[in-house]
Amino acid sequence: MQPWKRNLLFICLAQLATMVGFSTYGSFIPYYLQELGVDSYEAALAWTAAFNSGASTAMMIAAPIWGRLADLHGRKLMLVRATAAGTVLAALMSLVTDPAQLIVIRIAQGALCGTMGAAMTLVATGTPERNLASSLGALQTTQYVGMAIGPMIGGFLADATNYRSVFPMAAAFIGSGLLAIILGVREVRKPKQAVKEDKPKVTIRSAIRIRGIVSGTTMLLIGALASTSFAMAVLVPIIPLYIQVLVTDSDRLATTAGLIASVSAISTAISAMVIGRLADRIGLKRVLVACVVGVAATFVPQALVDNPTQLIMLRIVQGVFVGGILPTANALLAVSTPQEHRGTIFGLTTSMQSGGNALGPIIGAGVASLWGLTSGFYLTAVIFAILATVLQIFVKPNLSRYAKEPSPEI
Repeated sequence: MQPWKRNLLFICLAQLATMVGFSTYGSFIPYYLQELGVDSYEAALAWTAAFNSGASTAMMIAAPIWGRLADLHGRKLMLVRATAAGTVLAALMSLVTDPAQLIVIRIAQGALCGTMGAAMTLVATGTPERNLASSLGALQTTQYVGMAIGPMIGGFLADATNYRSVFPMAAAFIGSGLLAIILGVREVRKPKQAVKEDKPKVTIRSAIRIRGIVSGTTMLLIGALASTSFAMAVLVPIIPLYIQVLVTDSDRLATTAGLIASVSAISTAISAMVIGRLADRIGLKRVLVACVVGVAATFVPQALVDNPTQLIMLRIVQGVFVGGILPTANALLAVSTPQEHRGTIFGLTTSMQSGGNALGPIIGAGVASLWGLTSGFYLTAVIFAILATVLQIFVKPNLSRYAKEPSPEI
């Protein structure tokens, strides 16, 4: 097996286990907060928004620095660091006694983890250019498979026992991913060139400097990924409470919420693999715009459902289109960036996506408090419609390197 394929295999296995761990508890956090003392829908919306926005804000600040350090000191090292931190912090969530403690741990998780961005960088710098979309699609598929399995396991265990019991199991899954990275991934880095005496010293300020690296198309793609994260995050505090309104059997609440999260992730996982390969053949931009349009069209009907089954079916359709966005956008981003700067650019992208993830829940909670839970679906549909228009008109990728650049020797 070629080295880059071996690395891709082990990174995918690691991300599968890691995403199972992280997603076991995501679907029932509002219910866990209620158990910790939150006593109203409005308060649950606010605390859930803080849970997600706090982590994303911390990640937004930390990601460019981690990305630059990956370029300087190794991408595998950063992935190990992120996964190890995730293992410890997931276990600590089982010990909290009030909502504030949970938020503090979540913020630390945002600052220290970010395994998806670290894995994306490692794959993007070690994969032949012609295989980027399909390889990133494979990585995205395994991540979404993990996100599909995790909520079902976590929801079932939470209903069968209690919410706290889920977090140690989550830590065990993430820890197994850490072992796969340490034992299976071999990063071969190019020898460093001799450093000139007048070369400026690397500082935090220079670590996040992007002048001369980023083109207009690159900035648009980063903005598109950030906008996607923001739009999806609008619904993060809304979906669990929306499910709580639709579900009549409260004893199966966590299981139902986990199932709805899982089926969407399953369709996204399958789609990411299929559409990633399709985009390599028929055009990255064409597929990206089509998927964004498809996502926009699925949100309005979700606001009109009156039972969980209808919501499940629409989330499956939505997942098909969501699965095509990230691999195509990330492939366009990678081929628009020199290899030596991809850690920096993917770190910046992760930061901007985290900014979207931070702002989205706050806006979603505010909109839902003012105009009801369904208003978030309409807002999300409008955002994706605008994004599709901007991508179609303004993104003009130069794909000459996509066909010509030789494969990296790793």
